[in-house]
Amino acid sequence: MKKLLGIVVLCLLLSSNAYAELLDIRCKDHDAKARYMIDTQKKTVKAFWTEPEKQEQFELYDLLEIDNVKAIYQGRGKYKKYKWQFNYGSDGEEFRFEPKYQSLGKCVVNIASKPKKKKKPKVSPNDDKIVPAGSGSGFFVSKDGHAITNYHVIEGCDINKLSFKGSQTEVKVLAVDKVNDIAILKSNAKPDVIFPVSNDDVSLLEDVIVAGFPLGKKISSAIKTHKGVVTALAGAGDNYSFFQTDAAINQGNSGGPIINQKGNVVGIAVATWVEKGVQGVHFGIKSSTLKTFASANGLSFESPNFRDQSNKALGELITKGTVYVECHMTVAKIKKMIAQAENRKAFFKEHK
Repeated sequence: MKKLLGIVVLCLLLSSNAYAELLDIRCKDHDAKARYMIDTQKKTVKAFWTEPEKQEQFELYDLLEIDNVKAIYQGRGKYKKYKWQFNYGSDGEEFRFEPKYQSLGKCVVNIASKPKKKKKPKVSPNDDKIVPAGSGSGFFVSKDGHAITNYHVIEGCDINKLSFKGSQTEVKVLAVDKVNDIAILKSNAKPDVIFPVSNDDVSLLEDVIVAGFPLGKKISSAIKTHKGVVTALAGAGDNYSFFQTDAAINQGNSGGPIINQKGNVVGIAVATWVEKGVQGVHFGIKSSTLKTFASANGLSFESPNFRDQSNKALGELITKGTVYVECHMTVAKIKKMIAQAENRKAFFKEHK
């Protein structure tokens, strides 16, 4: 009968925190080489050994007992009457019993992998917990608290909040245009100043101002503006609901107003062309597209201004009429949306 080689298993610790582990034990007894794989959960021992001038052989045993001193396993089939005990306290000597037989060999044991305490998973918010996820911009268009933003700013959000006069107010989403990326919000705020919307679309090379909260409040909570001109009367893919400008639009600007010198909204900041080597290509949604959508949902705008406004007057309009929009959603939704290839939300840095 083939001489079997010993097993070393340091599996069950002298504490109540025992755990299963797949151990890989390699032994050498005289001229034979063996490898034992022991699964402390399935209570099995797989043995592979090679003797001189013989092919590799395989045998499966049942693990009967294991602790921090010894391992006992038993053969199957015709070897079922045999049991083996391996003491791994010092010299790795193996002996059989039932029937009694003392092995003359010593097993030199090399433990390739041994149990390690499992690290506790990093504590993170529960996937169902609703947390601040990202931000965008918007602007008031009625004294009753109606505001305009992009659809992608509020997409998937469980709660939307609008910052007004130093405090946050929860808002309702009244209507969305997913194709043109527009949303109408309703808050309980009573703004002192609202934006009129232009009856005419922009013209080529017209001066425009983009207002909003690029990068959220990371830089500061103050309103920020960028000046530029209209550089094309269509957006990407010849989309004539959009126009192009060189006034900077960054993440967090989305949904903010694009106004002319009269203080009329001529567009909604919506996107930037992101590509290596490309600069100054930004897009806005035309005022005519906004007015068609608003009219279909029973929302009318204040009559537009017909005279140019001073920069001071424009600054006051922008400061009082532009709002910071914050999206709150579950952690699970945040992970899912960030994993998507096409995603335009300005998620906060801690989620990326």
